[in-house]
Amino acid sequence: QGYDNLDNTSSLRDGAATVTSKDDDDANKDRQLRKPQQTAVEEEPQLDFAVVGFEKTGTTFLLEVFGNHPEITMPVKHSPDAAKICVRKEEGKETLKRWIQHQQQQEERQLVEEATSNSMKYGVKCSEMIRKPLGIENWADVSSANLIVGVRHPVEWFQSNYNYRVMLHHKDKSTSNIPSPHKLTDHHNCWHGVSTIAAQFDKYLQQLGKTPLDRDELSILLDTLPTPDVRINHNPLKVFIYTIEQLEDTNTTRRTHFERDLQHFMGLTSPFDDFSSQAKSNVNKVTYPEYIDICQPEFDSLRKSLVKEGKKSSEWIVNRFVMAEDVVVSDVEYFREKLRAWGEDPCSVVREQ
Repeated sequence: QGYDNLDNTSSLRDGAATVTSKDDDDANKDRQLRKPQQTAVEEEPQLDFAVVGFEKTGTTFLLEVFGNHPEITMPVKHSPDAAKICVRKEEGKETLKRWIQHQQQQEERQLVEEATSNSMKYGVKCSEMIRKPLGIENWADVSSANLIVGVRHPVEWFQSNYNYRVMLHHKDKSTSNIPSPHKLTDHHNCWHGVSTIAAQFDKYLQQLGKTPLDRDELSILLDTLPTPDVRINHNPLKVFIYTIEQLEDTNTTRRTHFERDLQHFMGLTSPFDDFSSQAKSNVNKVTYPEYIDICQPEFDSLRKSLVKEGKKSSEWIVNRFVMAEDVVVSDVEYFREKLRAWGEDPCSVVREQ
């Protein structure tokens, strides 16, 4: 029998305790005093969407695109609100509530001034939240936010994320040692989220509870990830999954179709600006000696491992995940084509060309 009815895996991990500060209590009392007697119980603020991962799959690009849309409001990148919202515990939930309430108050004032009835969509970008199912569970408790998830070839992801962490290491003037990529092969040897295990995207998607897992799949999941971090999170949230190639697609017709599908998924009236006209974010022009070119022969064994597991991940995603009722994908055949390439070494393809 499968584990699709597993009750939030409470046996694997208990939920976080609710934490409320004195300031929050005072603010709540103040709102109650100012609330008209005939008003019903105040509704919880709602989040409409969340970009929850994976890191280095164009999530910052989407933040810029969404930030330019007239119907969307989001915390700016690296703002204190964005940082607090992306934590796993109750602090993130409470910060999320306060931020949405503040944005709604600003919107109401603007609507009065402009005499318009346009409704904003509220969203956040937490590109590592897909790896923190308790955080997503917190969001599901306070909102009906739809999730947006990006993936990419594990080999390309590993190089991009490793080099990004190297850049941050130098930018932050860290005195710690930068580990060799060859050592980042399990959850015990993970550097700021970089490891071959972290490239197994299917293991994190499985915890969204959109597809039933049989006994073998659950056993592999528990053997792969640290048991305290595993939490099957059944929730009604819809998931829009894309591959990074869809953001960069040079086929105008297909890219426009993708933009329109994403617009409809998010419930927006106005279309997005053409993705091809948007400047890329997180493009670092400085190079550092620790940067890796993963196509070099010294990384042959690393690529082999990433391709082997990438093939398994892609098969589960295209055959199981995208077939789930709550999962949305634009141009499923193109999506599947790109994911099936995970079973091939992209460096071999480059050499052949």
